[in-house]
Amino acid sequence: MRIARCTAGHYCVPREVWWPEGPIGASLYEISHVELVTLELETEDGVAGFGFTYTVGRGGSAVRALLEDEIAAELVGRDPRDAEAIWDELHAKLHFVGSSGVAAVAIAAADIALWDALARAEGLPLHRHLGSHRVELPAYASAVNLALSTAELVEQMTGYLERGFSSFKMKLGRAAREDVERVRVVREAVGPECGLMVDANMAWDVAEAGRRLHALEPFDLAWLEEPLPPWDVDGYVRLQRATTVPLAAGETLFAPYEFGPYLRAGAIRIPQPDVIRLGVTGWRRVAAAALAHGLPVAPHFIPEIHIHLACAIPNALTLEYLPIFERILEEPLEVEAGIARPPERPGHGMRFAEDVLLPHRVSVKEVLLR
Repeated sequence: MRIARCTAGHYCVPREVWWPEGPIGASLYEISHVELVTLELETEDGVAGFGFTYTVGRGGSAVRALLEDEIAAELVGRDPRDAEAIWDELHAKLHFVGSSGVAAVAIAAADIALWDALARAEGLPLHRHLGSHRVELPAYASAVNLALSTAELVEQMTGYLERGFSSFKMKLGRAAREDVERVRVVREAVGPECGLMVDANMAWDVAEAGRRLHALEPFDLAWLEEPLPPWDVDGYVRLQRATTVPLAAGETLFAPYEFGPYLRAGAIRIPQPDVIRLGVTGWRRVAAAALAHGLPVAPHFIPEIHIHLACAIPNALTLEYLPIFERILEEPLEVEAGIARPPERPGHGMRFAEDVLLPHRVSVKEVLLR
């Protein structure tokens, strides 16, 4: 089952294509477009696999270059059944250009394609190939757009409530009093029984985060996500010890070893691994480490793949439903009454609509077995 062909693609897609409702903002940035970097592979016996990663508008050409120049050549001729060994080898070979960041997300795209091929070779959905622990998972509605006015935010949250969701997440990062007022209004709108999470996107230092948390604790938050930069593990430890609100982080951690200090120090209570940073291989290693520390896992974004991974581990807490890419997918994930179920088609089942992406293609390159 050798890989005979790898094709890397690079697309730069304006926000108006995938989210025409209006601007998307967070505490540190506004997203005007996303870059999708894809990898398609095919084995000698015709088994296909698809993987991808994305950026919020910068660095996609660097990811594409690594996939084209380094990773695709390493994959061609290899057996997808060696996916975990290939993940380790790629991290070792790219160590001196950094085992985090650009290298990590490029490896993740390849790793996702390998696992997709493995499941498709068996004719199984990815969660069944990995070994299912469940076939459904509660999802929370992620209304994470700081550009929304308070009224628009409430309208979006109540719309999700009417669709059957019972847990919600919103962005923080405005002035302190305004953030608190927005949380108060949303809590009032969704009611006291619903779960409410907040996401600061690394907006604060320890002192500011502590001050904000003191004001937010009365609203019974399920978690506070990324209050601090990812390198400040000690800050997370001090903050977690000072609050009853669970801290969550992980979307800006790119390798299992980056989660290690957080887990060993008790810096967070809810790890949030992201398959786009870690690949399937790295994601599952983080989930296993979290389980060993008695912690649940709440994956970040990309629900179409994460539903498979979360259903294949015993410590999945919830799934983030964030429908940003739905308009550019062939088959979006179906979530009914706040419950997500993995599709039963072979592989992870996530494919972008080529007719939508084609006008935004930057480049495509094929690497063949010789």
